[in-house]
Amino acid sequence: MTATAFVTGSTGFLGRHLCQQLVDADWHVTAMCRSIPENPVDGVKYVTADLSDKAAMAAVLPDHVHVIFHTAADTSTWRLESAQQTQTNVQGTLNLMQVAIEKNAKKFIYVSSITTFGVDHHGLIELDENTPQEGESSWVNYVRTKSLAEGLVKDHADKLNALVVNPTHIIGPDDQHNWIRLFKMMISDSLPTVPIGSGSFVDVRDVARGCILAAEKGQPGENYILGGNNLSFVEFVKQSAEVLQLKVTLRNKPQWLLKAVAAIKLSLSHLTRKQPDLTPESLQIISHQFTTTSNKAKTELGYVIRPIENSLKDIKTDLEQRGIL
Repeated sequence: MTATAFVTGSTGFLGRHLCQQLVDADWHVTAMCRSIPENPVDGVKYVTADLSDKAAMAAVLPDHVHVIFHTAADTSTWRLESAQQTQTNVQGTLNLMQVAIEKNAKKFIYVSSITTFGVDHHGLIELDENTPQEGESSWVNYVRTKSLAEGLVKDHADKLNALVVNPTHIIGPDDQHNWIRLFKMMISDSLPTVPIGSGSFVDVRDVARGCILAAEKGQPGENYILGGNNLSFVEFVKQSAEVLQLKVTLRNKPQWLLKAVAAIKLSLSHLTRKQPDLTPESLQIISHQFTTTSNKAKTELGYVIRPIENSLKDIKTDLEQRGIL
């Protein structure tokens, strides 16, 4: 019997790669989105619905689907959008789970975030699945809502055969909205500062494969960190510049100044009603310092991490093909 998948967030960075890998592996894929993409993945059946509309989701979610991959999320770090973000990330996840139970879905994979382990640690911390998760108490609404949604999924783990994957910083080719902003600033040598943070940089294709492995081998109620290569932001920028063959000025503004700038930009945004390029929340996330091991995902799922150099070379090719580099 051919495996069937239902993917939310199917037009996002991870969602597109996940849909492609599922099709390549001969899954039958139904992909939920708010509007049909201009460049769809061949072989995918696209349906329109919103996480806030249970009836619409019930109308498009097939009965007895083998796996629901819930990748959709509101990733805003602008507090003026917090109410909508909470509605999407928390209530939307609950809506989807309720519909999944009604439709007798066999497995539910929730794509969470490494930030649910918290972003308020002082100094460098090594994160694994045994690290206490502190995200529900975070002042960053994105972190808090992803954590609350993750808790809901675990509460329904038995009914839904549900588990959680926690990707780290996702990079890779065909990025439209995420780390592409950093690469564009590097190309124009306009990077205003290098963040003090450090983290785990993972290829989007590895995360997509990790999601599928979790569906095949993961255990209900468990977390699996899908990490990559541990680097400080300085190291990441330097390695990226070397592979992309760029000369990048490594500017370093003091953290107190960045906090002041973020606060000013946030205040101005209340007047302009336009999302600023730096907020106190986004600064907190990029200042977080952590490493991961992903040993649990490697051992239990067969998860594999490709070298950062390979990812950066593919990013370079993608940027050249798109006329950005």
